[in-house]
Amino acid sequence: MRVPVGTSTGWNTRTAIFRGPDLCGLSGAFVPFAKTGAERLASGDPRRSLQERYTEHAGFVKAVEQATSALVTQRFLLQEDANRMRAAAEASDVLTGASLPASVSR
Repeated sequence: MRVPVGTSTGWNTRTAIFRGPDLCGLSGAFVPFAKTGAERLASGDPRRSLQERYTEHAGFVKAVEQATSALVTQRFLLQEDANRMRAAAEASDVLTGASLPASVSR
């Protein structure tokens, strides 16, 4: 939650077939951030893109390192779990060439 890649909600809307547009309280939603600022602007999304938040993959990994380090210091997270989260961030495709449009890849 401290290094988001999208917006998570505790609610979701239903389609008309399923009594929409009532809220469905037992299933949440996840809306990923746009990868680039240009993509965000083109879609009209007011939320900052991944690139605007972290610049590049290494920036995302650094943000995860900082967040987990703070949680370990505050005794909310074990170091072994922080190590796993850092490894997962490094292995992710967040802001790697594979996850960016060709015009943005490094």
